[in-house]
Amino acid sequence: AEAEFSKTIIRAPFNAVISKQEAKAGEIASVNVPIVSLLSESAFEIEAFLPEADFTKVHSEDLARVTLDAYGSDVPFEAKVTFIDPAETILEGVPTYKAIFHFTKSDSRIRSGMTANIDIETARRDNVITVPQRSVITRDGSKLVQILRDGVVAEVEVKVGLKGSKGDVEIISGVNVGDQIVQF
Repeated sequence: AEAEFSKTIIRAPFNAVISKQEAKAGEIASVNVPIVSLLSESAFEIEAFLPEADFTKVHSEDLARVTLDAYGSDVPFEAKVTFIDPAETILEGVPTYKAIFHFTKSDSRIRSGMTANIDIETARRDNVITVPQRSVITRDGSKLVQILRDGVVAEVEVKVGLKGSKGDVEIISGVNVGDQIVQF
């Protein structure tokens, strides 16, 4: 009798909170019809697809700044890349690579199904000279920047480094702090 009774108890395979219950006590459940929906109590994860152009730049353990549409861009959450699928996934005819992100801190404001916007930090440099990327001209394989010296515009060859997500580019050499850049 105890064995038969134990078959009537539903147990979650993980720690969870019941978010929806479709059946009532005494009802007969049908096969392949959900009767209970669960939300995991473990950390939430984000599944995103990296474009082919960014796939080689992103690595496991890279940190990411996440904003959720529900809270706006002024409320950032921190996450990190925990998995990148080495095989491509074709989305709308374009190869992409699935990446999994986990939030680094538990936060009760995060809910299942929220829309996330992700900025991944693949490299970081502090105290560098940056200029708007549109100010860098490429001519004959050289990178040039126009600067204003004594009222005259001069082109200076520069060596560029990292490119930022907001349209700036690092200048490694060729321009000094205080130089006036001609912007387009």
